[in-house]
Amino acid sequence: MNTNLSKPYAGKLPIGLSDFPRLIREGYSYVDKSLLIQSVLDSSAQVLLLPRPRRFGKTLNLSMLRAFFDRDMHGSTELFRGLDIKRAGEEYTSHLGRYPVVFLTLKDIKTDNWENCLEHLRQSITMEYLRYRGAFTDSDTLAPQERAWFDGICDGTANQSVYENSLKYLLTWLERAHGERVVLLIDEYDTPIH
Repeated sequence: MNTNLSKPYAGKLPIGLSDFPRLIREGYSYVDKSLLIQSVLDSSAQVLLLPRPRRFGKTLNLSMLRAFFDRDMHGSTELFRGLDIKRAGEEYTSHLGRYPVVFLTLKDIKTDNWENCLEHLRQSITMEYLRYRGAFTDSDTLAPQERAWFDGICDGTANQSVYENSLKYLLTWLERAHGERVVLLIDEYDTPIH
């Protein structure tokens, strides 16, 4: 295992690799863009859109944001050792591993009709619900109707209205359960329309 985890500019080239934790842990070369985290935290915007040209590193940057903010990301402190964000000060590093993160990628939603696109979206949302199922298993966080909606998404029996509101519900419930705002990251958001 690489003991100097975050050593920018050293190591093998990460051709086609956009998984930040893997890139750092396996010693790939990395140009430190961790101050993007500082920019996100300094922004007063409720929603940030990061439009960049193809192959610019958007997916890797979202993976980095997820690794930084996600309270369920084990070993995140080591991932950022030696990177610029760790030297930015406590006002930024205090956010490391603090928030629930919902991460959706729409990169595989390449279909020729709306019904298939909708089914892929449902599957992506269901995967995030299943990932957080443990947070609500033995919890009074959800009211009985909310529990029914949550279980309906998890087992695929939810109606269209529940799916239409599923992200809003999940964000609300996670914030209630953890007492922290939720970070929502959506990668390849424009793929379904191309």
